[in-house]
Formats: sequence, C-alpha cells, structure tokens
Amino acid sequence: MNKKNISVLGGGSWGTVLAYLASLNGNYVSLWMRDKELVETINQSRVNQRYLPSLDLSSKIKATSDMQDIESSDTVIFCVPSDAFREVSELASSYIQESSYLITATKGVEKEGFSLMSQILEEHYPANSIGVISGPNLAEEIAEGQLSGTVIASQDATLRNSVIKDLSNDFFKVYENNDPYGVEMGGALKNIYAIACGIADGLNSGENTIGMIMTRGLGEMGRLAADLGANPQTFLGLAGVGDLITTCASPLSRNHQFGKCIGEGLSVEEAKQKIGQTIEGLKTLKVVKNIADNHAVEMPIVDSLYKIIYKGSNLNGSIQNVLGQDIVKDVEFIK
Repeated sequence: MNKKNISVLGGGSWGTVLAYLASLNGNYVSLWMRDKELVETINQSRVNQRYLPSLDLSSKIKATSDMQDIESSDTVIFCVPSDAFREVSELASSYIQESSYLITATKGVEKEGFSLMSQILEEHYPANSIGVISGPNLAEEIAEGQLSGTVIASQDATLRNSVIKDLSNDFFKVYENNDPYGVEMGGALKNIYAIACGIADGLNSGENTIGMIMTRGLGEMGRLAADLGANPQTFLGLAGVGDLITTCASPLSRNHQFGKCIGEGLSVEEAKQKIGQTIEGLKTLKVVKNIADNHAVEMPIVDSLYKIIYKGSNLNGSIQNVLGQDIVKDVEFIK
C-alpha cells in the first residue's frame, strides 16, 4: 500500500471524520485547525473532545495549527465553514504545490454572488486538479462505522481514483461523478429544504408533508441547476436525492434542528443560539433567493422561507406558509 501525505483543513466533526477515514488506509494525515488548545488536546488524547468525543484517532493523524505542515501533501481536503473558505484557501496558497490534488468537502455558497467552494479553489489554484466531495454524510454515523457513501466529483479521472483509494473502506463507499458543479450545488442547496422539513417537524406535520417538501424541493434544485449549467440528473444520485433525504429527515442535521426550532415558535435568533454552530442553509437561502430572482427561476419554498426568516413573515402555525405559491407541474427541470 502506497502511503500518502494528506491534509485536512478544518477540525470540526466532518473534517475529523475525513482525517480518520484517510488514516484507516495507512495515510499520514495533517489535521489543521486554528484552535491551538484543541490541537494540543487531540495530539495528547487522540480524541476530538469538542466535536467527536466517541472517535479514537490513529497516531497517523497529527493535529496542527501551523499551515506550513501541509507543504508536502499529495492531497489537501478543505473542510472549513463556507464563510471562512476564501480566507483559508488564501492562507494555504503559500504552501500548496501545483501537483497536489485539492478537494472541497464544504457544503455552501459564498455570500457575495453565487461562488461555490470549488470555484474559489479554481480562482486561487488554476494549475491544480480540483474535486468535490459531497453526499449523505452525517459525521457521527460514519464515526460509528455505519454504512455510508459519498461522491467524489471531478473532471480529472486520476484525481477521482486517488480519492476513492484514499477514503474508501468496507463501511464507507466512495462513488465517482464527472459533474462537480452539479454535485456541489446539490450539497449546498439541500440545506434550504432541510430547514423547511425541520419547520414541518416542529409543527408536527405528517410524513406525507415531509415527502412533499423533499420532492418539491428537489424540483426547485433541479430547475436552478439546469439554469446555471449543471446536469439536473446529477441530483438523482447520492449528492442530490441521497443527501436531501438524509439531511431533511435527520434530527442530527443542524439545518433540520434550526427549522424545528422555528416550527416550535422560537425566533430566528433564539434558534441560532440554541443550535450554537454554523447553519449553512441560512446563508445559502439568502444567496439562492437573489440568484433565483435574477434568473427568473421559480422556487416557491425558497421564496416562502426567505420571507419567514429574513422578512419576519408570520408562520402562523401552518406548513402551507412554507410551501408557498406552488407551481402546478409535478416534475419540471426547466424554469
């Protein structure tokens, strides 16, 4: 087995799990994070007590707050919140070689415009091969060894094969796709509909309602994807339907938890404080609302959620106010 040097930027639950998966295949992993105290704790106890206290980490994983430690990496996986992505990418640029594979595992969009994380990497690293990891990946379940799968998307087949070898094992399956834009859009957009399903949960809505929100949400995602040049068929795979179902249905999802708080009557600020971690769907909602309006793409659930969360519209205890003015057609991937 060829041992590789892999760096994971971001010491949250998802970054920690990716480092763990890479180490299981014999790779040496640098797990970078800003928090020096957490670095010291991980290196001493072999556990990330803050985010995944149940997962024992291999001695092949070295936590670090020194970006220079990524210098000899064969692959660098970016796994920081989208708000910090551009800054961390710029910080890493002094130490990344042109031969390194660069992977984004961050689900979200940049506040300004509609830049996905892979597009930021393309801007900063025009000579590198770039890929996207996305799928129904709840870190806690993967840490428990429960059967899970993800997608590595890139136009570089060699990169895809490399990531499959680095991360795959008996309980974590990695599948390939050549539509990175569609895969990444699926991972970002589904957070919006997880909030909607959370609201339905908080209102004690039935399973029929949850299924309706997911399916109508998938249609909205497909229309926007098609308009922006992605392949809407990508959304029928793990990075689309798979991730949508998992995130919308799971109480472990922060976006779902936030929505449930809103459905139960908490204010937006109260819900944010209760969750206490980044809720990617909130920022994505604002960006997607803007681009859907500019491109005249019909997204009724996005419209309704935006009014409730950012304009103070009253939910009035009714899930109808989340579904909004729905379009008549059942399946439509064009606007």
